[in-house]
Amino acid sequence: MPKATRTAKQLQQMLIQRIEAQPGLRGRQTDVYRDGVIGVPSEDGGPNWTVRVITDRGNHRGDIAQIIRRLQGQYDLKA
Repeated sequence: MPKATRTAKQLQQMLIQRIEAQPGLRGRQTDVYRDGVIGVPSEDGGPNWTVRVITDRGNHRGDIAQIIRRLQGQYDLKA
């Protein structure tokens, strides 16, 4: 079954809403805010979008990565 599609701007807004709903993350600048959603080639039905990592990987947050993965499972980037 195909996933619903959203524009990059819509996906970014959805990510920001979910990130800001997490305790301690409201207003915290993340790569979602800085660079937003970008399209990537889909492999074997995988996601066709991601958020480019531009900050130090040492600042990686598992909770934010999980939010991104959940939305990737629900929505494809509209071409």
